[in-house]
Amino acid sequence: MRKALKIAASVVLVTVLSACLFYCLVAGAGEGATIYVIMAAILSIAISVALCLGFLYIRHLQKLLKELSEIKE
Repeated sequence: MRKALKIAASVVLVTVLSACLFYCLVAGAGEGATIYVIMAAILSIAISVALCLGFLYIRHLQKLLKELSEIKE
C-alpha cells in the first residue's frame, strides 16, 4: 500500500511538472508555431521524467546504504 502511494505521488509530481513546464514554454508561442509546441512538449516531458528517475535512483541508493549498514553491524 505504501509503495503504491509513493508511485502515485511520483506520477502526480511528474504530471504537474510537465503541465507547468509545458504551459510556461507554450504561453509565449504565437499562432502557427506547431514545431515550437512539439519541441516544448518533448522538453517538458523529458525534464520531468529525468527528475522523477533521479528521485527514484536516490531512494534506491538510500535503501542500499541502509542494507549495507545493517550487514556491517
